[in-house]
Amino acid sequence: MSSRVCAGAVAGLLLLSAVSGRAAVRSVLFIGNSFTFAAGSAVRFYRADIVADLNGQGQGGVPALFRSFANQAGLDYDVSLETRGGSGLDFHLAEKLGVIGSKPACRS
Repeated sequence: MSSRVCAGAVAGLLLLSAVSGRAAVRSVLFIGNSFTFAAGSAVRFYRADIVADLNGQGQGGVPALFRSFANQAGLDYDVSLETRGGSGLDFHLAEKLGVIGSKPACRS
């Protein structure tokens, strides 16, 4: 499954849950690799100021696009990302669980 399809599916599910009347998700944490931060494209640093990059690398990527789209739809999400190129979820859970668990508030 391509990263675009995955990102679109996640965004669609989150937006659907907010519209369906359930308790709205107030924060979203993107955990991933270079596909998540859009390495090699202009999107990598797009609107990095509207998301919290837990690695402090100033990346926006797909999470910043998601927050921009959500804001345009009138939805307010606290969006963070924890990414590392070439790494799977197993790496993030083994090596970055402390960072993920202590997610700071997003900058707006």
